[in-house]
Amino acid sequence: MEAQLAAAEVDLVDLLQRQLPHAIQFGGYLFVNSEFLPDYVPLYRVPPASEMILLLARESLSLRDQLELPIEGTAAKMYISACMEHANIENEHRRGSRQLASWLHGKL
Repeated sequence: MEAQLAAAEVDLVDLLQRQLPHAIQFGGYLFVNSEFLPDYVPLYRVPPASEMILLLARESLSLRDQLELPIEGTAAKMYISACMEHANIENEHRRGSRQLASWLHGKL
């Protein structure tokens, strides 16, 4: 399981690092996926990369839980937190896609 976790986290960080510069510059739907889908975004607009990042993040968190490893400060936890904030349309002070991408990029 440790090797599986290491591989998932490497893939997650690699994919995020490839996607974040575009999100910082142009915004977009990096933090929108099938789990965190605001009412105003149709499912067909969800980018495949966002779904893959979500899958890797969930896998990482699950494996960390099984191995009893901390999740705070991990790329997976930060991505999920950014998705939650982005999807919380009731929070008028939430950060937008560019701000969230910049924040996550700085943390990685």
